[in-house]
Amino acid sequence: ADVSALIPTSSDGLMKCVDGRPSDHSAMDGPKSLGGVYAIATNRGVTDIEGLKKICEEVKEKGSVPSCHGDEHAHPAPMGCGFFKLWSQSKLEGIPPPKFDSEEGKAAILEAGGVYECLAGSHEEKVVYINFVEGTTLAPNGDDQAFVVDAWMTGTYNLDVPKYLVAAASTVEQLGGPLKAKLIVPN
Repeated sequence: ADVSALIPTSSDGLMKCVDGRPSDHSAMDGPKSLGGVYAIATNRGVTDIEGLKKICEEVKEKGSVPSCHGDEHAHPAPMGCGFFKLWSQSKLEGIPPPKFDSEEGKAAILEAGGVYECLAGSHEEKVVYINFVEGTTLAPNGDDQAFVVDAWMTGTYNLDVPKYLVAAASTVEQLGGPLKAKLIVPN
């Protein structure tokens, strides 16, 4: 995508997973992060439900809708998020696994005012976009899938940037995703 494909984020937009598959939810103008709100939890070492709910409150305060997702293939469905699956199976180096399962995480996010989305189809992402243009994102396109990592949000949430980007790279690699990344930087 050229930079003209960037859209401004809005307060109605989901903080959603970087996953490029089509969603059953329409608010695609929120920041894209690993597993939605799970990115913040993993970066900060939060592994309990109460901490997850606090992150959801913070996401709402900072102008996005907290979310997580599943898909139509996984059982239970919320395990359809590859990032959550890797996290829960202790496959992200240096990141402790959650003390909750995918269904408990989904329930906590919903209880905290967040959204659960179901993604359709199979992964066909061709590239990973790492976007550093603050307050912007790329909307998923089911016909031209890409992983979208809005790296600028590391500043908004005071996250460890190298840890965040290493987790992103590790996730895409472990899930057999495209080994091609494009950086989008401010002009």
